[in-house]
Amino acid sequence: MTVNPAPPLLRLADHAVFDPTDEAGVILDTRMDVYLALNATATLMLGAALRFGTVEEVVAHLGELVEAPSGTLEAGVTTLTHQLAQHGLLAPAEEGRP
Repeated sequence: MTVNPAPPLLRLADHAVFDPTDEAGVILDTRMDVYLALNATATLMLGAALRFGTVEEVVAHLGELVEAPSGTLEAGVTTLTHQLAQHGLLAPAEEGRP
């Protein structure tokens, strides 16, 4: 019996395209042809949130990459999540997910 890994913490909406190349990532909202530029830390945060299934896993991964307290990293992930949601760039949340 195989156990399916948890779905990622965040999923982008179908109309959002994330390009993490270079140090600063970009999200393209294809509905409006608008780019949102991310700084290097936000790019790492979004990449981790798209890969790992829990806030704890995201923060642990970020802790390996960024020198910051885990509380600060968790707050940053929460802020980024809210900002992406405000711009309509996140897929609808699954039950129990942000």
